[in-house]
Order: sequence, then structure tokens, then C-alpha cells
Amino acid sequence: MNQLKNGLMVLPGAFILSLVALYNAFPLVYSDTGTYIYSGFDLFVPVDRPIVYGLLIRLFSLKFSLWIVIFMQNLMTAFILFEVVRHFFAGNARFLQIYVGLILFLTFFTGIAWYSNQLMPDFFIPLAVLAIFMLIRRKKMDLLPVVLTIAILLLSLLTHFSHLLIATVLMAVLWMITWVMKHYLADVSVRRLLMVTVVIASAWLILPAINYAVDQEFSISKGSHVFLMAHLNETGILKKFLDENCSNEEFRDCKLCMVKDSLPADVASFIWSGKVLEKTGGWIESRKEYNKIIFGTIKDPEFLVRNVFSSLTYGLVQLTRNDIGEGLSAYNPGSPPYDQVKWWFPHELNSYQNSKQNKWDGVNLKFEVLNIVQVILLIVNLFALLVVFTGKTMLPEKETLYLLLFVMVAILVNSMITAGLNAPYERYQSRIVWLLPMATLVMIAQSGRVGKWLVGAWKMMKN
Repeated sequence: MNQLKNGLMVLPGAFILSLVALYNAFPLVYSDTGTYIYSGFDLFVPVDRPIVYGLLIRLFSLKFSLWIVIFMQNLMTAFILFEVVRHFFAGNARFLQIYVGLILFLTFFTGIAWYSNQLMPDFFIPLAVLAIFMLIRRKKMDLLPVVLTIAILLLSLLTHFSHLLIATVLMAVLWMITWVMKHYLADVSVRRLLMVTVVIASAWLILPAINYAVDQEFSISKGSHVFLMAHLNETGILKKFLDENCSNEEFRDCKLCMVKDSLPADVASFIWSGKVLEKTGGWIESRKEYNKIIFGTIKDPEFLVRNVFSSLTYGLVQLTRNDIGEGLSAYNPGSPPYDQVKWWFPHELNSYQNSKQNKWDGVNLKFEVLNIVQVILLIVNLFALLVVFTGKTMLPEKETLYLLLFVMVAILVNSMITAGLNAPYERYQSRIVWLLPMATLVMIAQSGRVGKWLVGAWKMMKN
């Protein structure tokens, strides 16, 4: 009975999150949406991404409507947030108000719903972060929520290679922090850490197994070498390496040596313009040559230092890229999203064309005000954290402090992985940065003294 009651309480949260899609009049699409739909329905593994999210679109849509897909995404998001609120406010008479209020605030003032209503796997990575936190920290969790949380975590890891990397690095950091600070983290369950580690480790086997079942190739990613090479190119490392090594016997026959003086300046142009990748073997034939150069830069101490430095710099730059709406432009006839919707969901094509995103070239879908609001929110949020960590009377409870620190570490890891292996993009950071105001709101609500907290913050500001 309690499980049914809790399930019904999740529904209002899912509906609130769905307001963004209802406002747009159709699920939001990105340029990669077409590839995901295509791979899921035609059953092939794309060279540049896993097939799993495409399979989820196929499964959740019931081959009937893309609206069902985003409702399921909002349901998963609402469920994870419900479990977070239940963790901190179980037994609180205002539990439902806190839960609904939190989702309302996040929906209208952050990017959470702009990703949970998008036919892309980006919404999964913050869910993975919260799922890991819940599986490690939640003391008493019923079997069904545990199973659902693990399922959502696994789906999150399998839908994009970067998610798997982020979770793996995050767990490595957690193990290191637990070992170094075991005196202060005595209540951290090693058994829980092991359980989550096993789930993440299993994803490293499940993903290539799925790829093998579909494409008879046991591999994590067919095109990781292309993205790594594009990253080396954008940082300038590739050009310098080729200038110094193309005369050497080992690299003399590399096709990249023939185009080294006409390399583009950014990742996207290297991969998608056709001027470099197609001339050097494409996604598959370039693998041997690209890997040889990549390992060459790793073996050379000078280039290794340059790569580490540029990756760290890119990661710090990524922390400042939080604008919502990147890539949410109009996708008209001839674009991959349009063509796939037309092919697989022809009865929804008119709705697709008449959405705010696509009608009149998307002039009705603007993000300037929302991004200004989010910047103000993040600044206020950072000041709030300064008040918390430097004040004496408003220190959060231990569990809330864990959530704050965990979220900040996750946001930093996300930044370093995504930009350090690719390049800084707004989408990579704005999809996860909403976790910070969420954690801060939990902290304020849990204190039960919002007024006193605001007065204290005001006094600190004046001083």
C-alpha cells in the first residue's frame, strides 16, 4: 500500500516536469535525436554513440508516440528526486509540499526540464549522480526503490560512453576520499560502495555485450579514437605533434600528415565538415592510424604534459558554460530529426513542425531570460555556500553537507571528463548544474529556519 501511495506521489512531479514539453507542444529534439531514433528502430550500433538510448526510444514509444518517451523520462527524474526528498524529509508533515515545491522551482528556474523533455540521453547523467548518492547514503530503502534506482543508474551508464566514464571516475574519487578521510567518514558503508562499484563495473561489460548482440562487435565505442583525435586537434597538440613527427619513419605514411597544414580549429569541424575525417579513413578505417598518433602523444612526456594541461584548462572553462538551450534550434525538412520523425512517427509530423522549436524557425523558443535567471541563481547559490562554509550558526546537518560536497565533486568530474576528452560545450554542463541549487534548497528546507538563514546571509553581506 505504501509503495502504491509513493508511486502516486511521484506523478505530480512528472507532470510538472512535462510542462516544458507541453509548452513546446512536442518533445524537444537535438541534431543527434535523428541518429538515436534511426539506430533504435533499424537496430544498428552508431559509430559515434551507443545504441541503448535508441532502443529505449523504441521501447518507451511503443512505436506509437514520442510523447510517451519524454513522459517516461520525466517519471524517472521525478522518482529520483522523490527518493532524495524522502531521504531527507521522511516523517516531515510537509513532505509532499517540499517535494512539489522543489520540482516547481527547478522546472521554472533551472535547466532540469529542458533536458528531461529532450529526446536525448543527457538528462540521465544527473540522475546517475543522485542514484549513486542514494545507493550509498540511504540507510533504509525498500526493495522496489532499490531495484528501480539501480535500473535507472544502469540505463544512465549504458546510454552514453561519457556517462560511464564520469560515474567510474566519480566512484574512484569516492573510494579515495573514503580511504583518506576514513576518520571523518566512519559512517560510510564500504558494502554500499562495493555494491555501486559492481553496478558500474557491470556496465563496462553489458555495453559491449549489447553492441555484440546487435552488431557482432564486442566494443565499448567504435568512434572514441575520432573524438580523442578531434580534441588533440582543437588544443593544437595534433599539429605540433605532426610537425615534429611526420618526417619520422613511424608516422611518415599517416594520412593526417598530408592535411596537417589545413586542419580546422575546432572539434565539430574536424569530425563533421568532411575535410579531415573522410580524407583520413572515416570513422572505421582511421582507427589504426589515429590510435597510433594518440598513443604517440601519450608516450612522449612533452605532449603528455601538454595534453594534461589543456584538458584541465578545458575542464575549468567548462565550469563556466552553463547556458540552457544549446542546439535547440529548428530542425526543418532534410534534418535528421525531421526525417526520422517523418519515417517512424508520420502521424506526429504536423505536431513536430508546429512546435515552438520548429515553427517559424524556432523564433518562439528563446532562452535569454531563463539563462539570466539561472546565472543569478548560481551566483546567489555560490554566495549561499560561502555563508554556509564560513558561518558558525548556519552549518548544515552532516547528511546535507555530504549531498552538497558530493554534488560539487560530481559537477567537477563531469566538467573535466566532457571537456577534457572533447571540448567545452554549454550542453555538457547545463544538463547537470541544476544539482547544485537542488542540494542548496534541500539544505535550506531541512534547516526549517529559512527566515533565520536569510537574515544571517544578509548580515554577512553587510559586513
